[in-house]
Amino acid sequence: MSEHETSRDGQQALPPLLRFLGLHLALGAAIGVALVSLMLLGNLAGLKKLIVEAQNPFIPLLLLYSFNIITFSSVAMGIGIMTMPLEEVETEEQAQESSDRLRPAPIESKARRRSMADLP
Repeated sequence: MSEHETSRDGQQALPPLLRFLGLHLALGAAIGVALVSLMLLGNLAGLKKLIVEAQNPFIPLLLLYSFNIITFSSVAMGIGIMTMPLEEVETEEQAQESSDRLRPAPIESKARRRSMADLP
């Protein structure tokens, strides 16, 4: 679909790159949530005990989950972007067409060729 085409339900479809980044964002967020949940369930370094005994456990939980989601989503999107192919693969016909168009232009030079005897 081009950028102006609409999907079957009448809404504009997302560009492929945004869908690609959104998928990696969701994957990274899921990994971040899973990691923090495992850390809390396993009581890693007494973290669960510290949060439970805090006056307001909502703030540490919010910070722990949000920063891990941001970190792992950024990593997942970065990995997705860095592993994308650089260019589309050309067919032999497309390669021949591009080589036909790109030819060096001849340029006349007014300088004359000098020999070693002409050097000072």
